[in-house]
Amino acid sequence: MAHSVDNYAIGKGVLYVAEWSGSTPPSESAYIDIGNCPKLDIEPKVEKLPHYSSRSEFKQKDLDPTIQTECTITFDLDEVSDYNLNMFMLGTRSGSTIQGLRDTSNTYAIKFVANNPVGKNRTYRFWKCSITPASALPLITDEYEIMSYTAECLADVANNANSPFFTVSMTTTTTTTTTTTP
Repeated sequence: MAHSVDNYAIGKGVLYVAEWSGSTPPSESAYIDIGNCPKLDIEPKVEKLPHYSSRSEFKQKDLDPTIQTECTITFDLDEVSDYNLNMFMLGTRSGSTIQGLRDTSNTYAIKFVANNPVGKNRTYRFWKCSITPASALPLITDEYEIMSYTAECLADVANNANSPFFTVSMTTTTTTTTTTTP
């Protein structure tokens, strides 16, 4: 592949979540824009079990199979909406009250739609994730409150056998936003 400045990107975009209902994945209309997300990282991981031959004076690696796959997403939100706070507190809502640590096993689908000012845009879809707080929520601070989350991707073989953790849809255009003033 030849070098191309078209492959540089400045990452921006919108993060969406949708709750699963038991073993039923959410519909496309169930996704909610969860607000400003100043940080979003994905980390696919594999664990390998190397094998070494002992047939010569030095061990030689002769096999390196993958024995485990997983994916972790970390993200920050700085919009402390009721929905985001409830997700952070692993809670259930009763009217205007969040009851913390009452829904510790909820699962979500996550979608990120890139809107890069520079570079190609892509849509990332993570089929099934367990979302938990990644750090403390600062209630007294001189900065904006930030809620940090960790999402562990769960294999959704039943609904996405060909790619049970996630897919990335490639696009070739860059979306730009313009504002007009009357």
